[in-house]
Amino acid sequence: MTLPDPRLSIAAACLDDPRVPAPGPRQGNRDLPRPAHLLRAALVVALAALSGCVAFERAPVEELACDPDLPGTWKLKADGVAKTIHIDARCHTEDWPNMGEQTMALDLTGFVLGRDRYIVVPPSVAQRAIGAPGDALIKGTPAGSVFLILYRIDDGRARAWLPDSQRALEAIAAGTLSGRKLDEKFALIEGSAQDIRAALSQHGAVLYDTQKEAIVLQRAAPASAAPASKDSR
Repeated sequence: MTLPDPRLSIAAACLDDPRVPAPGPRQGNRDLPRPAHLLRAALVVALAALSGCVAFERAPVEELACDPDLPGTWKLKADGVAKTIHIDARCHTEDWPNMGEQTMALDLTGFVLGRDRYIVVPPSVAQRAIGAPGDALIKGTPAGSVFLILYRIDDGRARAWLPDSQRALEAIAAGTLSGRKLDEKFALIEGSAQDIRAALSQHGAVLYDTQKEAIVLQRAAPASAAPASKDSR
Protein backbone atom coordinates (compact mmCIF):
# COMPACT_ATOMS: atom_id res chain seq x y z
CA MET A 1 0.00 0.00 0.00
CA THR A 2 1.31 3.42 -0.88
CA LEU A 3 0.85 6.16 1.66
CA PRO A 4 -2.16 8.33 0.77
CA ASP A 5 -1.56 11.79 -0.65
CA PRO A 6 -2.40 14.78 1.59
CA ARG A 7 -5.91 15.13 0.16
CA LEU A 8 -6.89 11.89 1.88
CA SER A 9 -6.17 13.42 5.27
CA ILE A 10 -8.58 16.20 4.39
CA ALA A 11 -11.18 13.66 3.28
CA ALA A 12 -10.80 11.84 6.58
CA ALA A 13 -11.97 15.01 8.34
CA CYS A 14 -15.44 14.45 6.82
CA LEU A 15 -15.98 11.96 9.62
CA ASP A 16 -14.88 14.37 12.35
CA ASP A 17 -13.02 11.51 14.03
CA PRO A 18 -11.03 12.91 16.96
CA ARG A 19 -8.76 9.87 16.92
CA VAL A 20 -7.28 10.88 13.56
CA PRO A 21 -4.73 13.57 14.50
CA ALA A 22 -4.46 16.73 12.47
CA PRO A 23 -1.30 16.92 10.36
CA GLY A 24 1.46 19.04 11.78
CA PRO A 25 5.12 19.09 12.74
CA ARG A 26 6.44 16.72 15.38
CA GLN A 27 9.11 17.67 17.84
CA GLY A 28 11.95 15.21 18.26
CA ASN A 29 11.69 11.53 17.56
CA ARG A 30 9.81 10.39 20.62
CA ASP A 31 6.42 11.09 19.03
CA LEU A 32 7.18 9.31 15.78
CA PRO A 33 5.04 6.16 15.47
CA ARG A 34 6.65 2.80 14.99
CA PRO A 35 6.37 1.20 11.52
CA ALA A 36 3.37 -0.93 12.55
CA HIS A 37 1.58 2.18 13.73
CA LEU A 38 2.43 3.92 10.46
CA LEU A 39 0.81 1.10 8.54
CA ARG A 40 -2.32 1.15 10.66
CA ALA A 41 -2.56 4.95 10.49
CA ALA A 42 -2.23 4.87 6.71
CA LEU A 43 -4.97 2.24 6.44
CA VAL A 44 -7.28 4.20 8.71
CA VAL A 45 -6.85 7.39 6.70
CA ALA A 46 -7.36 5.54 3.43
CA LEU A 47 -10.51 3.83 4.66
CA ALA A 48 -11.84 7.07 6.10
CA ALA A 49 -11.39 8.85 2.80
CA LEU A 50 -12.75 5.92 0.85
CA SER A 51 -16.00 5.78 2.76
CA GLY A 52 -16.60 9.23 4.13
CA CYS A 53 -17.12 11.78 1.38
CA VAL A 54 -18.82 10.36 -1.72
CA ALA A 55 -21.89 8.17 -1.42
CA PHE A 56 -24.19 6.74 -4.07
CA GLU A 57 -27.95 6.63 -3.60
CA ARG A 58 -28.03 2.91 -4.41
CA ALA A 59 -25.92 0.14 -5.89
CA PRO A 60 -26.22 0.05 -9.70
CA VAL A 61 -26.87 -3.71 -9.75
CA GLU A 62 -29.54 -5.88 -8.16
CA GLU A 63 -27.13 -8.54 -6.90
CA LEU A 64 -23.51 -8.27 -5.84
CA ALA A 65 -21.05 -10.83 -7.16
CA CYS A 66 -17.63 -12.16 -6.20
CA ASP A 67 -14.91 -11.18 -8.64
CA PRO A 68 -13.16 -14.49 -9.54
CA ASP A 69 -9.83 -12.63 -9.72
CA LEU A 70 -9.98 -11.53 -6.07
CA PRO A 71 -9.79 -14.77 -4.05
CA GLY A 72 -6.31 -15.68 -2.88
CA THR A 73 -3.57 -14.24 -0.69
CA TRP A 74 -2.49 -10.63 -1.09
CA LYS A 75 0.32 -8.57 0.42
CA LEU A 76 -0.31 -5.02 1.51
CA LYS A 77 2.86 -3.06 2.33
CA ALA A 78 3.64 0.34 3.84
CA ASP A 79 6.89 1.60 5.35
CA GLY A 80 8.42 -1.85 5.13
CA VAL A 81 5.65 -3.49 7.17
CA ALA A 82 3.73 -6.22 5.34
CA LYS A 83 0.11 -7.17 6.00
CA THR A 84 -1.24 -10.42 4.57
CA ILE A 85 -4.88 -10.52 3.52
CA HIS A 86 -6.59 -13.83 2.71
CA ILE A 87 -9.69 -13.63 0.50
CA ASP A 88 -11.78 -16.78 0.17
CA ALA A 89 -13.82 -18.08 -2.76
CA ARG A 90 -16.80 -15.93 -1.69
CA CYS A 91 -14.66 -12.76 -1.69
CA HIS A 92 -14.83 -12.73 2.11
CA THR A 93 -11.85 -11.85 4.29
CA GLU A 94 -11.31 -11.99 8.04
CA ASP A 95 -8.03 -10.07 7.81
CA TRP A 96 -9.00 -6.50 6.97
CA PRO A 97 -7.28 -4.05 9.38
CA ASN A 98 -9.58 -1.73 11.27
CA MET A 99 -9.09 1.15 13.68
CA GLY A 100 -7.77 -0.93 16.52
CA GLU A 101 -5.21 -3.69 16.84
CA GLN A 102 -7.56 -6.36 15.53
CA THR A 103 -8.68 -7.24 12.04
CA MET A 104 -12.29 -7.40 10.90
CA ALA A 105 -14.42 -9.48 8.56
CA LEU A 106 -15.29 -7.83 5.27
CA ASP A 107 -17.18 -8.92 2.15
CA LEU A 108 -15.40 -7.61 -0.95
CA THR A 109 -18.27 -8.23 -3.35
CA GLY A 110 -19.41 -5.86 -6.06
CA PHE A 111 -19.83 -5.61 -9.82
CA VAL A 112 -17.97 -5.00 -13.09
CA LEU A 113 -18.49 -2.25 -15.67
CA GLY A 114 -16.23 -2.69 -18.67
CA ARG A 115 -12.61 -2.75 -17.48
CA ASP A 116 -13.56 -1.23 -14.14
CA ARG A 117 -14.45 -3.26 -11.07
CA TYR A 118 -16.19 -1.95 -7.96
CA ILE A 119 -16.56 -3.11 -4.38
CA VAL A 120 -19.82 -2.09 -2.70
CA VAL A 121 -19.57 -1.05 0.95
CA PRO A 122 -22.72 -0.22 2.98
CA PRO A 123 -22.36 2.67 5.46
CA SER A 124 -22.73 0.32 8.45
CA VAL A 125 -19.75 -1.75 7.27
CA ALA A 126 -17.64 1.31 6.52
CA GLN A 127 -18.51 2.59 10.00
CA ARG A 128 -16.94 -0.51 11.55
CA ALA A 129 -13.98 -0.54 9.17
CA ILE A 130 -12.77 2.92 10.10
CA GLY A 131 -13.94 2.96 13.70
CA ALA A 132 -15.85 6.21 13.22
CA PRO A 133 -17.35 7.53 16.45
CA GLY A 134 -21.06 7.07 17.11
CA ASP A 135 -23.05 6.50 13.93
CA ALA A 136 -21.62 9.37 11.88
CA LEU A 137 -21.67 7.53 8.56
CA ILE A 138 -25.06 5.91 9.05
CA LYS A 139 -26.67 9.21 10.02
CA GLY A 140 -24.93 11.12 7.25
CA THR A 141 -26.16 8.93 4.38
CA PRO A 142 -29.70 8.12 3.18
CA ALA A 143 -31.10 4.63 3.72
CA GLY A 144 -30.01 2.25 0.98
CA SER A 145 -27.00 4.32 -0.06
CA VAL A 146 -23.58 2.74 -0.56
CA PHE A 147 -19.91 3.59 -1.06
CA LEU A 148 -18.18 2.33 -4.20
CA ILE A 149 -14.47 1.49 -4.40
CA LEU A 150 -13.02 1.39 -7.90
CA TYR A 151 -10.26 -1.14 -8.50
CA ARG A 152 -8.37 -2.76 -11.35
CA ILE A 153 -6.24 -5.89 -11.41
CA ASP A 154 -3.27 -6.20 -13.76
CA ASP A 155 -0.40 -8.70 -13.62
CA GLY A 156 -1.15 -9.82 -10.07
CA ARG A 157 -1.40 -6.27 -8.76
CA ALA A 158 -4.65 -4.77 -7.51
CA ARG A 159 -4.95 -0.99 -7.43
CA ALA A 160 -7.89 0.74 -5.73
CA TRP A 161 -8.98 4.35 -5.99
CA LEU A 162 -11.11 6.50 -3.77
CA PRO A 163 -13.86 8.77 -5.11
CA ASP A 164 -12.88 12.43 -5.03
CA SER A 165 -15.50 14.46 -3.19
CA GLN A 166 -14.36 17.85 -4.48
CA ARG A 167 -14.50 16.72 -8.10
CA ALA A 168 -17.91 15.14 -7.47
CA LEU A 169 -19.29 18.32 -5.90
CA GLU A 170 -17.98 20.44 -8.78
CA ALA A 171 -19.58 18.06 -11.31
CA ILE A 172 -22.88 18.21 -9.43
CA ALA A 173 -22.78 22.02 -9.40
CA ALA A 174 -22.03 22.05 -13.14
CA GLY A 175 -24.89 19.63 -13.88
CA THR A 176 -22.55 16.89 -15.16
CA LEU A 177 -23.62 14.56 -12.37
CA SER A 178 -27.00 14.28 -10.69
CA GLY A 179 -26.71 14.63 -6.93
CA ARG A 180 -26.53 16.97 -4.00
CA LYS A 181 -24.28 18.16 -1.24
CA LEU A 182 -24.96 16.56 2.14
CA ASP A 183 -22.55 18.89 3.88
CA GLU A 184 -19.52 20.98 2.92
CA LYS A 185 -17.41 17.96 1.91
CA PHE A 186 -19.93 15.15 1.47
CA ALA A 187 -21.40 14.41 -1.97
CA LEU A 188 -24.32 12.13 -2.76
CA ILE A 189 -24.70 10.85 -6.34
CA GLU A 190 -28.41 10.33 -6.98
CA GLY A 191 -30.51 8.39 -9.47
CA SER A 192 -31.88 4.99 -10.35
CA ALA A 193 -29.63 1.94 -10.69
CA GLN A 194 -29.48 2.66 -14.43
CA ASP A 195 -28.58 6.31 -13.75
CA ILE A 196 -25.76 5.29 -11.41
CA ARG A 197 -24.39 2.85 -14.00
CA ALA A 198 -24.49 5.57 -16.65
CA ALA A 199 -22.73 8.02 -14.33
CA LEU A 200 -19.95 5.53 -13.64
CA SER A 201 -19.60 4.56 -17.31
CA GLN A 202 -19.66 8.09 -18.71
CA HIS A 203 -18.16 10.14 -15.88
CA GLY A 204 -16.05 7.68 -13.90
CA ALA A 205 -12.94 9.78 -14.59
CA VAL A 206 -14.63 12.69 -12.84
CA LEU A 207 -15.34 10.68 -9.70
CA TYR A 208 -12.09 8.68 -9.53
CA ASP A 209 -8.69 10.18 -10.18
CA THR A 210 -6.78 7.10 -11.33
CA GLN A 211 -3.54 9.09 -11.45
CA LYS A 212 -3.55 8.88 -7.65
CA GLU A 213 -3.00 5.42 -6.15
CA ALA A 214 -4.71 4.88 -2.82
CA ILE A 215 -4.28 1.21 -1.98
CA VAL A 216 -2.01 -1.31 -3.70
CA LEU A 217 -2.16 -5.06 -3.10
CA GLN A 218 0.33 -7.51 -4.60
CA ARG A 219 -0.75 -11.11 -5.05
CA ALA A 220 1.41 -13.39 -2.94
CA ALA A 221 3.48 -15.93 -4.85
CA PRO A 222 2.30 -19.52 -4.29
CA ALA A 223 4.46 -21.55 -1.94
CA SER A 224 6.91 -23.66 -3.90
CA ALA A 225 6.53 -27.40 -3.56
CA ALA A 226 9.04 -29.04 -1.23
CA PRO A 227 11.61 -31.19 -3.04
CA ALA A 228 11.04 -34.93 -2.81
CA SER A 229 13.32 -36.70 -0.34
CA LYS A 230 15.62 -39.47 -1.44
CA ASP A 231 13.72 -41.90 0.77
CA SER A 232 10.51 -41.30 -1.20
CA ARG A 233 11.97 -42.61 -4.45
